[in-house]
Amino acid sequence: MSEPAFLALWNDLAPGREAEYEEWHAREHVPERVAAPGFRAGRRYRDPAHPTHRWFTLYEMDGLDALATPEYRDLLANPTPWSASMRPDFRHFLRAPCREVARAGSGMGAALAVLRLRDAAGIDVTALAASPGLIGARLGLRAPDDAPAHRLGTGGAGATLDFTAVLLLEAQDRDSAARAFASAAARFAPGAAPADLGGVHDLLFVFPGAAPGERAAHRRPHWNPPA
Repeated sequence: MSEPAFLALWNDLAPGREAEYEEWHAREHVPERVAAPGFRAGRRYRDPAHPTHRWFTLYEMDGLDALATPEYRDLLANPTPWSASMRPDFRHFLRAPCREVARAGSGMGAALAVLRLRDAAGIDVTALAASPGLIGARLGLRAPDDAPAHRLGTGGAGATLDFTAVLLLEAQDRDSAARAFASAAARFAPGAAPADLGGVHDLLFVFPGAAPGERAAHRRPHWNPPA
């Protein structure tokens, strides 16, 4: 059985398409990704004040092999017209497939503190999840990635960041997430610039919702039937 995994993505956008980006991401982009085999769910977050990464997207996966299926590769190679029109306006795009190595707590918070770390040694997710205001913590180790990210606008600040792990801290509110981010940054990456480590993002959208059949409705017609 594959180890659980997640795909973390950070990006910004060229001025003027922010409202369209939100519509596209919720109505088409995330649903068609989550319809692919091995994907469980997708979430979109936003921090309007972040200097380089106003948006953060998180995909839950059964394992890293979800990124190698023919269906997922079809999505990358053959974007819809709407997706193709959005790609050139991405800025500071950064993508990190991660093998989940530790998890504690439960539930989904209203805000998420996300830290990109060079060293994951000494991180106790159980202790972190028990912090006031937090309901969960996860640690993922960054895995190799061969996706054609060069198609998504400019690299900029996101393309040169060096990290080996991603820490996710689920919080009940933004203030709790901000405190958790500051505390974790001081402990695990002292001296690093906060914007280089990640940020604190508010939850905007989760897919699938509660209605049955949502994932199946976004499968491409030529894909094989789900197993």
